[in-house]
Amino acid sequence: MYSNRNLITATEHATSTSEASGVFNLQAQAVLKQAGRWPAVLPFAVQYTISNTGAAFELRDTAAVNYEVNWGDGSEIETVTTNNKSHTYASSGTYSVKLYTTGSYRPYYNNNTNGDQITAIAINATANLGTSLFSAFIGSSNITSFICSSSVTSTVTNFQGTWQNCTSLTSFPLIDTSSGTNFAASWRGSTSLGSFPLIDTSAGTNFYTTWVNCPFTSFPQLDMSGATNLGSTWSGCSNLTSFPSIDLSSGTSFTSSWYYCSSLTSFPSLDFSSGTTFNTAWRNCTSLTTYPANQFDSTGTLISSAFANAFLNCALTAQSIENILTSLDTNGASNISLGINGGTNAAYSAWSTAAQTALTNLTNKGWTVAYNT
Repeated sequence: MYSNRNLITATEHATSTSEASGVFNLQAQAVLKQAGRWPAVLPFAVQYTISNTGAAFELRDTAAVNYEVNWGDGSEIETVTTNNKSHTYASSGTYSVKLYTTGSYRPYYNNNTNGDQITAIAINATANLGTSLFSAFIGSSNITSFICSSSVTSTVTNFQGTWQNCTSLTSFPLIDTSSGTNFAASWRGSTSLGSFPLIDTSAGTNFYTTWVNCPFTSFPQLDMSGATNLGSTWSGCSNLTSFPSIDLSSGTSFTSSWYYCSSLTSFPSLDFSSGTTFNTAWRNCTSLTTYPANQFDSTGTLISSAFANAFLNCALTAQSIENILTSLDTNGASNISLGINGGTNAAYSAWSTAAQTALTNLTNKGWTVAYNT
């Protein structure tokens, strides 16, 4: 039994939880722990809402951790200083698991089945997530809500796979991603993500498969001027009806970047001056009719398969095909493969004289061109 001394009368009496809630000493903390309320006088750093069937749930993490956890079922508060702490619930139900810390906690579910129990995540500004959220919640397919204080992610550089295959996530908050360099597969397979915020991607270089199969209809004007790897970045975004004039001037790899963006009807004029490969870039963009001129006048050093199947199964008009062929002719590269066939792409018989001349010039330079006859 802990006691509290009355500072006026000097008498002692047992400390209650109501008194302890305003007292910051070790005895008061112990009373609150016994009552299951410490460290509730502090704001939680991370809260998971989980749906549990009366089984174990594991808080999974990596790197150094130092936190206290309230499992949400009336059990004793636990201090955790080692990775991957498990707790077994006596009965099925929905529980709020709260982590309290001024130290570090770096989540790492990485396709672990425990992540399937998580239905919501809330992260306060008191959290310390470190510099990497690599694969933090990948495969946690039942997360419907992700709430995060903007500032808490300001030091994170690696977002690779963080929310990959979070298939129940319908929206995403505007968090601070200004330090992020690696966004590879960050939201890949988040197939319920209907919109996307204008996050800061100005430091990003790797966007390989970042938004694969995301269902949003429009995309924000992100600063991607430092991006080099753009392979499959928007592949499978079949609801995307338009694409903004994003600065992609540093991009080298555009392999499958817009593959199967089947609702795109036109494409903006972009800077591909560093591009070295565009194979399958617009493949199966089955509604794409309009493509601008002069897009490939100047590029990086093209690989031999640079445009293999690049426009396979599109719906390009004769004018768009002229724009593509004359630009590639201007480029001056030789011995490259180009696919502009299939789908409802305009047939050779409908091409302009300029397009036919450009094809002849490319063939003379060793190009192999597949087209609709």
